[in-house]
Amino acid sequence: MLLRDYAEDGLPLQNMLVIDVHCHLGFPADPYVPYQDEEKQLLSFNQTLKRVGVDYFIVSMLRALKSGELEANLDLARMMHTNRNMLGYVTYIPFLQEKSLEIAERCFVISDRFVGMKIHPDLNKYPINGPAYRPMWEFANAKKLFVLVHTWGQSAYSNPVLLHDIARIYKDVKILIGHSGGEGAAIITAIDLSNQYENLFLDLTGSFIYSRRTLEDFVRLADPDKLLFSSDSTYNNLAWEIGNILYSRVPDEVKEKVLGLNAKRLFHNFI
Repeated sequence: MLLRDYAEDGLPLQNMLVIDVHCHLGFPADPYVPYQDEEKQLLSFNQTLKRVGVDYFIVSMLRALKSGELEANLDLARMMHTNRNMLGYVTYIPFLQEKSLEIAERCFVISDRFVGMKIHPDLNKYPINGPAYRPMWEFANAKKLFVLVHTWGQSAYSNPVLLHDIARIYKDVKILIGHSGGEGAAIITAIDLSNQYENLFLDLTGSFIYSRRTLEDFVRLADPDKLLFSSDSTYNNLAWEIGNILYSRVPDEVKEKVLGLNAKRLFHNFI
């Protein structure tokens, strides 16, 4: 059975590992999400994951990203304790450096399900390579963590070109380039960076719709072992993002790498 047949027949993906490396819980003002309570969101999202066939997902909390309510990371630790298919990123806010690292230290003590850190330079209106992020990069480098970095277009805060020196200096951090640059020339920049630096990887969510590029383009231009499936759920639609992989014109063995095998290799201590 070909992988696209699962989508055609509306069946969950079976006999393969599927890992979504970029998810959220929370309630943004836009777009609308159906549940304002994070516990109800998680219950509904788990049903969606089961229906589609996603085995693991990695979450950061929108409350922490948008309002700086860093205690949301402790709520995530509690939810991961009873949802072993869920892993987590601890949110870091550049204007709350001391508190961000204090919460992070607590999170890594109380839960073995946190894989690293999440930053959103556009929401914080602060550049990826600015000095207020430096304590986070040093913390992540010392602990050999993953860092999921929101990147987008030619933004002064989140253009992936700002990762050049970060990748070179903090070699023990595995950096996931969120949205693979998102659109325009930033997509090519992100791909070039992933080809240049061993510790940079491409998080694919949102990179198809705004750039009009396909998985075929990414496979042609980047190392297929650097490509990671992600949906940005519950903010975005999981089925739409996974459909871009299943319907792409690349061999099924490449799709299986993107859907889960690449992430399994990276997150082997947690899977």
